[in-house]
Amino acid sequence: PEMFAGGLDYHLDLSMAEYNWALTNTEEAARIMEFLDDNNFSSNSKDFANKALPILLNNGSVYFDSAYIPIATPDDNYSYQGPKELIPTTINLANGDVVNIEFGVTSSDGISANQKIATHLIEGLKFALNEANNNLNDTDKITDLYIMATTNGVHGPYSNHSNGTAIDISRINNVKMALSENVSQISELQNAFDNYEFIRENFGPYFKHKYSIENNTWNYNHPVGGHSDHIHISTRK
Repeated sequence: PEMFAGGLDYHLDLSMAEYNWALTNTEEAARIMEFLDDNNFSSNSKDFANKALPILLNNGSVYFDSAYIPIATPDDNYSYQGPKELIPTTINLANGDVVNIEFGVTSSDGISANQKIATHLIEGLKFALNEANNNLNDTDKITDLYIMATTNGVHGPYSNHSNGTAIDISRINNVKMALSENVSQISELQNAFDNYEFIRENFGPYFKHKYSIENNTWNYNHPVGGHSDHIHISTRK
């Protein structure tokens, strides 16, 4: 136990509570060390581990294999009753680009993210990819997205995930967002989602914006935690 706790303290400068947790949760502490080692103790991997520790201390979930931390995104008690479809595994953009879509599996329920979601959310995804790729240079264009969550996983009460009106994107071009050095892909994708007419929540590493269709107002600093490792998008029509 002291070896894992000491190793984490050396790399992450643990608080006393975190150090004591590492002493008694050796399996989790070893997993964090493995994650750091797998990623060459990069600054981004240390940043992710530091963000993961408070979640683990509060018995939350952290997916180290995917570098993904699910965060509660409570909204109102809106219930979506409209049409739903599966997200296409390939999306053909207007400029001829093709974007491949892959899906993760949440260990909390063992369910794939390849589930039916609201059609206007799929249209928002297509819209944002078209706009983002039009603004990215050739070397940065988005060719692959990894969707970690749709209706799968645990997202807390009143989350738009349960309605099928929200998705979590955790990788761009096969690079985990938490470990990515490509800021432009993330920023352009989030900016593009903001321009979609039915956007509601746009939480990610670049910003956390929320639009209220009920009173036509934006909150450009929405008080939601996390989302440094994925982009959470929800739509409402």
